[in-house]
Amino acid sequence: MKLTATHLLKKHRRLCCLLACTCLLAAAQAHEVHFGQTTVHVQGVEEAQWDPLRAMLMDQLTLNGTGPAGAPLADDLAFFVRQHFIREGWPEAEVAWKMAKDGIELTVKPGHAVRVGTVTLKGELPLPEDELKKYLLKPTLEREDVDKKLPQWVEADLQQGAGLVQRRLRAEGFLNAETVLLPAPTAGPDMRRDLSLEVKPGPKFIFGQASITGSPPELDKRMQAEMTEARGTPFNEARVQQIQQRLDSICAEHGWLHASTTADYKLGKGGGTVDVVFRVQAGERVRITSITAHEAFSRGAKRVLLAKFKPLKGQLYEAEEADFFFKRALDTGMFSLLDTKVLPDNGSLAAGNLRITGEESKPVTIGFEPGFDTFLGAQMGVTYKNTNWRDSGNTLAAELSYSMAGPVGFVSHTNPAVFNTQHSATTRWALEQFNRFEYNRLGTTLSLDVARRVNHSLSYSVFISTTANTVTSDVLTRSQTGPTNYSLMNLGASVMYDRRDSPVLTRKGWYVSGRIESSTDTLGSGLSFIRSDLRGGWYIPITKKFRFATGAELNTIQGATADKIPIDSRVFNGGPYSVRSFGMRRLGPVTPGGTPLGGTSALFASAEFSYEIIPNLELAFFGDIGSLGQGNNSSALSYSSDFREAIGAGLRYKLPFGPIRIDYGHNPNKRTGEQSGFLHITVGFAF
Repeated sequence: MKLTATHLLKKHRRLCCLLACTCLLAAAQAHEVHFGQTTVHVQGVEEAQWDPLRAMLMDQLTLNGTGPAGAPLADDLAFFVRQHFIREGWPEAEVAWKMAKDGIELTVKPGHAVRVGTVTLKGELPLPEDELKKYLLKPTLEREDVDKKLPQWVEADLQQGAGLVQRRLRAEGFLNAETVLLPAPTAGPDMRRDLSLEVKPGPKFIFGQASITGSPPELDKRMQAEMTEARGTPFNEARVQQIQQRLDSICAEHGWLHASTTADYKLGKGGGTVDVVFRVQAGERVRITSITAHEAFSRGAKRVLLAKFKPLKGQLYEAEEADFFFKRALDTGMFSLLDTKVLPDNGSLAAGNLRITGEESKPVTIGFEPGFDTFLGAQMGVTYKNTNWRDSGNTLAAELSYSMAGPVGFVSHTNPAVFNTQHSATTRWALEQFNRFEYNRLGTTLSLDVARRVNHSLSYSVFISTTANTVTSDVLTRSQTGPTNYSLMNLGASVMYDRRDSPVLTRKGWYVSGRIESSTDTLGSGLSFIRSDLRGGWYIPITKKFRFATGAELNTIQGATADKIPIDSRVFNGGPYSVRSFGMRRLGPVTPGGTPLGGTSALFASAEFSYEIIPNLELAFFGDIGSLGQGNNSSALSYSSDFREAIGAGLRYKLPFGPIRIDYGHNPNKRTGEQSGFLHITVGFAF
């Protein structure tokens, strides 16, 4: 058989028609809606069109009642379906109906959709034309699968858009603004219909003198600032209500929980300034007289909540202070949700009952934690945590992990409210093996730490611990390792003043922390020394994306020289949290085999500029300087003047628990045996 070009074209056309019909049948499915004794079958409607059409049909069937279907109902439904499609931008829509054995059949032929053509705004335009067009087309362009260049003409959407334009103008002080959609021309052969909107802005009103009466004297200055901020801005009722709500909120934040504010003003016919008087009725200031936790909380949860919020009892209500204790309760990990509300106590508006509601988190969690950094290498661990052990409100935790340095395991018990106070106490027993370098240390530690967060910024802790260690090495000398069998009793305290906006994802603020620890060998060797650590950081946002940060740290040991101190009790320098041109601990003396020997004083300072390239990803440039000393220091501020430097760059990707940080630090003054620089991969800021 001979095939000609004509035969191939005919076959091709048949195939195209078949494919087109298949696609149409796939897109236009049969749907059903049931009400009472009536079933309506609808054909020719796409899935995306069905939900609003179904809602309209249900409304009509509801109005018809529960009787059987008939020809009048079928004709009405066909009419309403056609009107629905016309409103949705299908002016050629046709709907046929017929009675079936089990109800009514409607067949829809939508025809061609009308598209929005040229958009024209007429009249005086007090705002940029492009901005007003965006508001006009916003409801249309927010439809699913919309053609952004040729959106479908939907009358309801365009009317809604005209309303948005009117609201936008009134928000700018044109209180009498009106918008009118002008009659649209019939769609042309290209199925486009031009859109015209007439804009009548009317006169503009702005805030004139805004004054306030009746405010509590303690809040007068702050409330007057709200008045100053409003003066000269566009006047509208929404802004007046916003200021009223803000004044009520300021009162509530400081204990006037039942305050209400009204506003008096008069509008002129020709626009201009509008003077407003805000009248505050503060009522009585509330004092917290009782604290209750919801009955659904467990016994342990109630104990912790009542202890954490206890300092508020008898105090005048302050939202900021209440929020502090609210966060401290959440920090225990016992709660997935908390809410507090102050209710009148015994019918008195001046006495408040702080009512605590919420949900407890699942107390027992087991996790597996993989990780990697450039010092310990690959890591793997398993954790167990019970935040309400034996319904006591205490936390029992355990962890076992393994890295290139060896295994580490611990068990801890935390009481978040010791004797129902604001202090927390953590008892911890740990077992650790460390064989990262040319020695192997096996140690066990038992410690008790009592801590308190005094306010948003200030916290402190006191601690006592005892540790027993054995150090073995086939390479290092006794002067290099220090004591090889030792048991230290450690007693110390720490304090921190933190004004950062976030301790894990800091953008602005500063902090300073100090720690002092006294260590004595309980085996009777006479070894005794004191270690002091001082650290601080300052974070300054320059622009929205550009940030500067600087930090410093000084660690000092007094009472012994480096060779008398156990190697892992010495201070070190170098690494991702100090001078970054060196590996971890490697600034200072290192054995030929690569073991850092540490010292008795370490100084570190750094400055860093960072820029947010894309959301959550920053590029940083930094400079570090530091030193390491080995002598017997005369004071806590002693340090070596043999400074080493680093200059480098890095990336930070922000995650909820802190940034993943990749830094390369270059050593500009490389000495014999040193690397020219070092790459660090870790989590958290450098300081």
